Amino acid sequence: MKLTIKSISAIFLLAFSTIAIGQNSTSAGKVFQEGKDKGKTYVMGSDKAMNIVLESMKAYNSNDAKKDLSYYSEKMVKESSAFSNNWHKSMKSLNQQPFAMIPLRIKGSNEDLVFSISQEERVWKNGSKQKLYLFELYTINKAGKISDFLQFQNVPKTNEFGLADGGKIYLKDSTATFTFSNRGEVETIEKMAAAFNKMDGAAYSSFFAESVDYYHSNGKFEKVSNKKWETFFDDKKSVNWKVNGIIPFKISDTDPVSGIIVSATAKWVMKDGTVGERDQMLQYSYDLNGKITSVNSFGKDVKPLSAEEKMARVKEEIVALEKSWDAYYNSGDLDSLLKLYADDAVRLPNNKNSITGKEAIKKGMEDEIAIRKKGFTSTSETTDVFGDENTVTEIGKTIRKDALGKVKSTGKYITVWKKVNGKFITVREMWNDDAK
Repeated sequence: MKLTIKSISAIFLLAFSTIAIGQNSTSAGKVFQEGKDKGKTYVMGSDKAMNIVLESMKAYNSNDAKKDLSYYSEKMVKESSAFSNNWHKSMKSLNQQPFAMIPLRIKGSNEDLVFSISQEERVWKNGSKQKLYLFELYTINKAGKISDFLQFQNVPKTNEFGLADGGKIYLKDSTATFTFSNRGEVETIEKMAAAFNKMDGAAYSSFFAESVDYYHSNGKFEKVSNKKWETFFDDKKSVNWKVNGIIPFKISDTDPVSGIIVSATAKWVMKDGTVGERDQMLQYSYDLNGKITSVNSFGKDVKPLSAEEKMARVKEEIVALEKSWDAYYNSGDLDSLLKLYADDAVRLPNNKNSITGKEAIKKGMEDEIAIRKKGFTSTSETTDVFGDENTVTEIGKTIRKDALGKVKSTGKYITVWKKVNGKFITVREMWNDDAK
């Protein structure tokens, strides 16, 4: 479990160079931060606390979230269990090896503090890799649990991923890199998108400087006054600006003016009936007041999909959902499986009464999965999908095999999918077995 604590302790200010263990020093270092511990010194902590940290690292390296969390206090587990479970689930391997550890405590405290310097190598299941040098501070409470944690990272330039800066910009006498910016640019775009989609000209104009240099994708350049943004929606009936990605950046070690690249899709309907859709790549520049001073627009018009193309995409989506259904069912992941169903879904199983509602479906699936644990698997194959973009009917066939891979039965099914909040979920399904 690797998290950053909310309140940064002044313990980090410890001056390691003053620790004179070889001279039998009883205290060293000093707290400088304002608070109840200001002016207090440090004394050596216990080896027991250091061993707890070492064991927690072994648990972390085992990539077992439950084992990892067992070394943390109840409060820490409550706050970070979701993160830890998702973290370990996404990892192929973790390897953290300490270089050095120093157990200390503030004089008069009943908690130990373990300073650790280590190297960690991470490999994600998706193939991403990262190597880090870490300086970490663990707080060990009197119950022998890690109750607080602080981490500082040093990222080697040889890493394939995860660098703090990169790329290169070629200016006169300079080959500076780019670095991420954190001056609220992302939040600005999110708020601007909300104002745009509400067609609120006054709110939309507030994100721009008095005058903006606008470079259109067709090569046209114009100076756009702030007043023009206020009337931007006057000739439009409806708009929809969907932001797909945001990258805030600036040139390393230069003045604090920053920029941002936004990938988006814009759709609009004009009052004269004209309809348009455009994929965009927009580069915005910000001044020191956080106002947009220039826009460089790149884009291409999107050709409307035919009815056949729309249904082809829908079928791809349904086939992918069925593959997920099989994976969740065969692995016994009932929580993920039930997310594919509406709360009021109805199942019409083979030779059984109908089952209505997610809770009843869950109970029925528990019995099915209990049988599956004996080695049976089920595979679905979509043979037809028809309907529209919001409600579709899927027809398919199933194959059930035993633990040895022998086909035990085949069948067919009909599933009705409905799009809710942008995702298809099952509202009705029925199946039966083929004749033996």
